[in-house]
Amino acid sequence: FGLAIRTYAESPRHADRHLEACLTLKDEHGTAVPGYGWMFPAGDGTVNIGVGALSTMKGFKKLNLNKLQESYRQLVTPEWDLGPDLEKPRAWRLPMSALKRHGDGWVAIGDAAGLVNPMNGEGIDYGLESGMIAADLFIADPSTAPAMYDAAVGERFDAFLRTGRRFSFLIGHPWILRSGLRLAVGTQYIADITLQVMGNLVDSQTPGAAGRVMRLADRTLAAADPILRRTRAAA
Repeated sequence: FGLAIRTYAESPRHADRHLEACLTLKDEHGTAVPGYGWMFPAGDGTVNIGVGALSTMKGFKKLNLNKLQESYRQLVTPEWDLGPDLEKPRAWRLPMSALKRHGDGWVAIGDAAGLVNPMNGEGIDYGLESGMIAADLFIADPSTAPAMYDAAVGERFDAFLRTGRRFSFLIGHPWILRSGLRLAVGTQYIADITLQVMGNLVDSQTPGAAGRVMRLADRTLAAADPILRRTRAAA
């Protein structure tokens, strides 16, 4: 699972067309943290500023989200000309798996079904899409809807989310995180592919370099999964 925290602050860049993401988060001691920081322009004079971290990192239980948020805030304040926080930062848990997604007469959607992208914490669109799938199936035939929903959601999301969860175990190792970050943002071309993969904009069927990267990641992480889980960084 992951943890995230966010607040709002005034900024003259509140109407920027693009969000900003930072993949090189560091805690108050300068230690790299597997996660990312974000700046979401809200268009109302404010921006949403927050950070998220994965539970697979070494020392996760000791991680102070408020301090991580403050470290990131200090980093981006000059460029965004941030004013004071407009509210107390709020934190929440991001479930990235679920033991069961359906039963007699019910289905779990969105966060309740573990439909959260382990690479970036995204979940709203998965919640909307899984809700639409459930609604359509229940309207068509309530008796078969739960089982058909589980199959449809599995076909739509499971492969990508499984790769993402394996990726989270991988970057939970500090030395892999440091080396991986240098590679992932080493050039604009590679950074563009990284963002496409993180955003679930490609899959193993996508043509071109991004699709090849995804296929390679699928195979490599599947082979390494047992080792990554046995050697996961101590919390």
